Amino acid sequence: MSRKSVVMLALAMGLSVGAVAPAAAEPAAPAESPTQVSATDPGIEATTRAAAIARARTWLTANGGRPIPYSMSKYFQGWRTDCSGYASMVWNVRTASGKAVNHNTDSMLRGGYGTPGAVVRAISWDQIRQGDAIGKLGAGSLGSAGHVMIFDKWANAAKTSYWVYEQASSSGGTAHRTHARTYNGYKPYAYTGFSD
Repeated sequence: MSRKSVVMLALAMGLSVGAVAPAAAEPAAPAESPTQVSATDPGIEATTRAAAIARARTWLTANGGRPIPYSMSKYFQGWRTDCSGYASMVWNVRTASGKAVNHNTDSMLRGGYGTPGAVVRAISWDQIRQGDAIGKLGAGSLGSAGHVMIFDKWANAAKTSYWVYEQASSSGGTAHRTHARTYNGYKPYAYTGFSD
């Protein structure tokens, strides 16, 4: 694809074309056809919770021993380096041909945007398990209006705070940290593609 075509595609997608990605970043891939599939489809091998958490940890040191920096427009190994791209990487959501599917905070819950459908469903706090999601997802959550984090474990016996893996601008990139259960009014979601 010519540089002009890439620039036109980036502009059509609303991406900045003036920013220079770090050497480790990969350029945005052209939009996939409507044949994209989620990890719950037969063509994609489902992941386990342990494998998801192992992937979540990799971005803590993947940038020369430092976390992957946060960006809504840059990519690392095919995954967008924002919160929803990070969650998609953790869950290993791919097309039938193996390409990364970078969900956004709306498409995770409602589908659309060239994705085949939702990959999470709303649950109660009592149902959340390691590898599930916490955040503001669905309608009205695009861009900085939404956020998604990967639940690791409860931080205390009272279950009033939790540990998460997240890709956030407030931390400068990938972080493993605690938040109060009431943090930003975020809600729990189960990832539907786990095999365990």
